[in-house]
Amino acid sequence: MYEPVGTVDHFISCDEDIEKAYDWSNYRYASGWINSSKKALKSTQVLDPFQVGDDWFEIILPSLQLVLTEYVPPNVRDLAAYVLLRLNLRDDERVLRQRREWYRMYQQGEITLVGLSTKAPLIAAAVRKQEAV
Repeated sequence: MYEPVGTVDHFISCDEDIEKAYDWSNYRYASGWINSSKKALKSTQVLDPFQVGDDWFEIILPSLQLVLTEYVPPNVRDLAAYVLLRLNLRDDERVLRQRREWYRMYQQGEITLVGLSTKAPLIAAAVRKQEAV
């Protein structure tokens, strides 16, 4: 989702590999509270956002819960499930509040489906899936 006030995170922490501290390819943009949830996890304990496939996760309506899809490769499925819980991405109230607001704006006509696709693409995909039924 669109995050206007995120932070830059080291994917491989300085504690894990100090030589990566100023390596641009090691930087990831993240929500501050999600970055804090990562804490001292090693890079092998989280999914690299650059490696995640477009269809690995989906939003379920109306709960707005983030879940794994069948497209998550078997070799990273357990890790992906762990990351959803550890980084509070599945159903934490902080992220649900953001998802609810994007969904509300769409439902009330404040944002189009095209706009929703830009700002909250997984919610837009869930809306498209629901409307196709």
